Amino acid sequence: MASYLEPDKALRVEAQQRLPHKNLWGVPAGDMDQHRLVHELQVHQIELEIQNEELTQTLTEVNALRAKYLDLYDFAPVSYITLDTQGNIVELNLRAAQLLGQERKPLIGRPVREFFDPTTLPRLDAFLVTAEYSNDEVFAEALQSMHSKSMLMPMYMNAQARSFLDPLSGKKQIRLVLMDVTALKIATDDVVRIITHGA
Repeated sequence: MASYLEPDKALRVEAQQRLPHKNLWGVPAGDMDQHRLVHELQVHQIELEIQNEELTQTLTEVNALRAKYLDLYDFAPVSYITLDTQGNIVELNLRAAQLLGQERKPLIGRPVREFFDPTTLPRLDAFLVTAEYSNDEVFAEALQSMHSKSMLMPMYMNAQARSFLDPLSGKKQIRLVLMDVTALKIATDDVVRIITHGA
């Protein structure tokens, strides 16, 4: 029980140290209670001021950490997308918007399926369902995207996903990481073709 009272005692001691000391000797007995009441109110006011200072300092630190996180998130070298359990985009970083070939704001709320080739959708759906119900990270290789830097060449992405509970809404969401592996996929396919059919 004493451990819960310690912060309050420390706060009170600090508040009393900040309050100018007043000598109450010689105060008539009838006025003593009023002086004590005023003293207690002054101490309580200083306690509130100290708590306000601490909250302001904490808020400043939280805002600095938030800005740092947003900077790291937005300018990360890989694409981060948060999905709801229906596969709709909740948020994404700048790299993901570039990868999907659009501005970020219009992408919010859209199904991530829209950005993948129809032949890839069964694999993508199975991958996201597995991510939703698994406690571990899940992976999918070479998912073909609808967006391509060249109309003559398909685009392929490796995907990594994990589900988590959003601390604000309490709802399950899926954190998706996409990596453009088009060059690697094409090079691998060329090697397989050479080995299978000869030079």
